[in-house]
Amino acid sequence: MGGTKNCPETPRQRMIGMMYLVLIALLALNVSSEILNGFTLVDDSLHTSTLSIDEQNRRLYQEFHAMYAENPQKVGEWLEKAKIVQREADELFNYIHQFKVDILKLADKEKADTIAARKIYKREDLNVPSHYALNEGNGTKLKEKIEHFRDLMISLVNGNHGDHEVFQDVFYTGNINNKSWEIATFDNMPVSAVITILTKYQNDVRNTESKVIQHLKESTDEGDVRVNKLDAFVVAESNYVMEGQEYRAKILLAAIDTTKAPNIYVNGNKLAGNNYVATASRVGEHSYSGYVEFPNNLGEIQKFNFTSKYNVGKPAAIISNDDLNILYRGFDNNISISAPGIPTENLRIDVKGGTATQKSSGKYIIKPTANSVEVSVIGNIGGRQINMGSNTYRVRQLPDPKPYAVYKDNNGNMRSVFDGSVHGPTFVAGNPTVTAGYGEDALIQANFTVKSFAIRIGRRTYNSNGPNFSAEQIAVISNLPSGTPLIIQRIMAAGPDGLDRNLSAVAIEVL
Repeated sequence: MGGTKNCPETPRQRMIGMMYLVLIALLALNVSSEILNGFTLVDDSLHTSTLSIDEQNRRLYQEFHAMYAENPQKVGEWLEKAKIVQREADELFNYIHQFKVDILKLADKEKADTIAARKIYKREDLNVPSHYALNEGNGTKLKEKIEHFRDLMISLVNGNHGDHEVFQDVFYTGNINNKSWEIATFDNMPVSAVITILTKYQNDVRNTESKVIQHLKESTDEGDVRVNKLDAFVVAESNYVMEGQEYRAKILLAAIDTTKAPNIYVNGNKLAGNNYVATASRVGEHSYSGYVEFPNNLGEIQKFNFTSKYNVGKPAAIISNDDLNILYRGFDNNISISAPGIPTENLRIDVKGGTATQKSSGKYIIKPTANSVEVSVIGNIGGRQINMGSNTYRVRQLPDPKPYAVYKDNNGNMRSVFDGSVHGPTFVAGNPTVTAGYGEDALIQANFTVKSFAIRIGRRTYNSNGPNFSAEQIAVISNLPSGTPLIIQRIMAAGPDGLDRNLSAVAIEVL
């Protein structure tokens, strides 16, 4: 139970360790009730100590996760190793726990209570530990798990030789007085002593876990002061500025020593700090250069050159209507916006004479509420709201759609007819309807609902209240002789703007 400067042993832990060693020595001389009582006392103390270490480890893991939340890239590698330690420690701790449970079940059988030494009924039994650990081979399995845990913990504190020696000593599994570890630990040992020995190992597992986690936690800062390369960098707030705005950039030396401020020169002039500011007075590309001076550890001045450039442009925006160059009443008019050098997420629109709904970055739906709509593009540049440009649209009513007679042919394909001929029986059997739309080649698409229509055959007309042919209309068409003209007229359809339209007639020859 030796400690390190990171996790030193408390006086209580040192006392428990000394009592444990004394009892093991006395056990070789005599198995008396007093000695067994001593093991009970040590076992109780070890349980209390383990609970204390568990709480300490819980806090360490909480701190580790908090560090990761602040800097995942820096802490991530070490946190993953800490998770391995936690998993392996829990696995060995629980395995030893079950080892103790199995021994107690063999010793006390139905009287078995808990794994605490003071609750053991046959605590002086010398046969059960030997039988379970040696005859059944469980002692060797435990030894292998202890060795695996020990070697893994040593590998994780690589370079800390003090901890290496402590772990080798605490989890020593070699021969003891010319006896194998298994025989020295379990042969001719009373149940009470074996339970306490195993509790001691559980305590060592948690204590070792604490030391390794502390080591890994401290390792996250090991690379903070290591510098193997120095470079000059220019970090600009934006490489694109508008005429009249200021271009702002920070010029930094990577991995700079905070105790030694570098000297920065731009176009031959020394900066007071590390911020370079230039007014964008002319449109076009501008460049600047300079160097950073920084002393090395020998006091020698090193020079690091840099160059950078930026573009100055006039305020401008690109506004395009995805459908037409005009906007339609009662219709979802799609608008796309962009501006040179500015991400679309930094753009928004201001609409006069209509309402706007954003679909995605740079995409909007405009619905007019007046006879004209003005759309302005506003850019967020360096925290300032800049009007990038605007456009005014005329507002028009949606054009009337084209009506069609639609039916399903004998092959199951939908057919649309505006001016042509149909096979009478096929037309009637194909669930004919009347629809209205702009056609596949139209620049815009809108949904229209046919509310009523009539068919005229000769001088007689037959009405339908809806898009479907009525039973009377179907009956009339079914009896038409081949070559009879069929006129679909008085077609009323409503569009998304809510207006009813009287559409043109459809002329069909029934064959």
